[in-house]
Amino acid sequence: MASLTRPVLAIAGATGHLGKHITAAFLSSIFQDKFSEIILLSRNESCLFQPSSSQAGVKLTTRRYNEHNLEEALQGIQILVNTVGPAGHDFKANIVVALPRTDIRVYFPSEFGVDHYGHDFAHLEWHEKKKHYANVQSVVAHMKIFRVFCGVFLEDSIGPWFGLDTKNGKYTSIGSFRTPVSFTSLDDVGRAVASLANMPAEKIPDVVHVGGDSRSIVEIAGIMESTGAGRIDIDCLPYEKYKVGTVTKPS
Repeated sequence: MASLTRPVLAIAGATGHLGKHITAAFLSSIFQDKFSEIILLSRNESCLFQPSSSQAGVKLTTRRYNEHNLEEALQGIQILVNTVGPAGHDFKANIVVALPRTDIRVYFPSEFGVDHYGHDFAHLEWHEKKKHYANVQSVVAHMKIFRVFCGVFLEDSIGPWFGLDTKNGKYTSIGSFRTPVSFTSLDDVGRAVASLANMPAEKIPDVVHVGGDSRSIVEIAGIMESTGAGRIDIDCLPYEKYKVGTVTKPS
């Protein structure tokens, strides 16, 4: 049985988009000796690591899991970090059902985005995250649940899908282009989660906000121009009008 000072930690979705970065943080020299075993939980056939190996004193294990073997796959774990993405909401619901029959005492649900509790926008992904958190609270009273919000991922956010079309020199701001936005690198999210998981549970805040850098649209345009992107023009759309038109029919 793992000692209290070196718990067994598992990462759900360890081979996913964010999961790979969180896994790398836990296996870095700073954190890898803080846990007696690190278990990588994956539904995919391809894995980052061999099924069982050792790395600088920590046992590293890969476990295949699916909706049929969740309870078995989660045995012997004290800390669970859930990085399963938006395509896995049904799977996360199955995790909730299995949790009461495990030894997990510390749980990080799959948040790691903007704090969607601070506004009234209707959005399926945020709705599912709220539901997941409420379900965990209702079935596992003894478990410590810690939510981490980090704004938007830096690597995924500077692009036309958010109105930042650097290639064509056109940025669109909803409201003032001077309003700062919180961006956090995927690697920094990983390091933040690893740091929190290494703390005594009673000292981890229930809600943690991580902000790698806060920049406005006009500041981002200036950074891009200074590094050779050419001139970038910025259009501003009225915030209230855009909000009404967007949330009337949620996507």
